[in-house]
Amino acid sequence: MIRGIDMLSGCLEKLGGSPRLLKATRTVRCSKCGFEFSLIYARAVACRGCPEAIIGCEYTRCPRCDNEFPINQVGIASSKKDTRVLATYTSAIFSSYYNDFGENPAR
Repeated sequence: MIRGIDMLSGCLEKLGGSPRLLKATRTVRCSKCGFEFSLIYARAVACRGCPEAIIGCEYTRCPRCDNEFPINQVGIASSKKDTRVLATYTSAIFSSYYNDFGENPAR
């Protein structure tokens, strides 16, 4: 399985993506309601309006039931540093979007 992930990461890099993007778009399951979603989707939908979402929050929120839990709890990140890097990366995506389009992240 690791080999498949490495191959996919290599393909993403050739297309201008990154391994962080692969992690941010990986599907996770809410432990409370079982809903499946990606970290990017959660940041765009459930975390919209939260000021923590654009400064590197290390939590994710289920878009269906609003359950909040640490990113490292769902197996996307393997260490505290990995969690921080992923949180900062996803926050930067939305900060850039808000800056480009002049939207206020706090709704």
